[in-house]
Amino acid sequence: MKGVFVMLAAASLYGCGGGGGGTTTSPTNNGVNTPPPAGGISVTNNMFSPGTKTVAVGASVQWAWSTCTGDAYSGQTCVQHSVTFDDGSASSALQDQGTFTRTFSTAGTYMYHCSVHGTQGMTGTIMVQ
Repeated sequence: MKGVFVMLAAASLYGCGGGGGGTTTSPTNNGVNTPPPAGGISVTNNMFSPGTKTVAVGASVQWAWSTCTGDAYSGQTCVQHSVTFDDGSASSALQDQGTFTRTFSTAGTYMYHCSVHGTQGMTGTIMVQ
């Protein structure tokens, strides 16, 4: 009988993790910052990096969101931004993580901005040659 109580006590400690009180919860989006691929553009808080990019006709450009700061223990802040083209063409949704890819099939200059900041704030340019 004594052996049963020892096993139950050991199992209880193991199940509790042996740590102090409190619980850890992950943020709803897990604070995932997406690194841009080689040649891609990083969407950070208040800027696109690089702000200007030149590509060949037919090239695809990928934007990757990197807008989360903090950690799961002290709290995280993830800020939503968008890639919104000034000419009204295909644009990203307002988001705080993930990627957006667009293929440029026609030569020209494509200006874009974040819909939160407007055309006078967070802006970028794709030059297609």
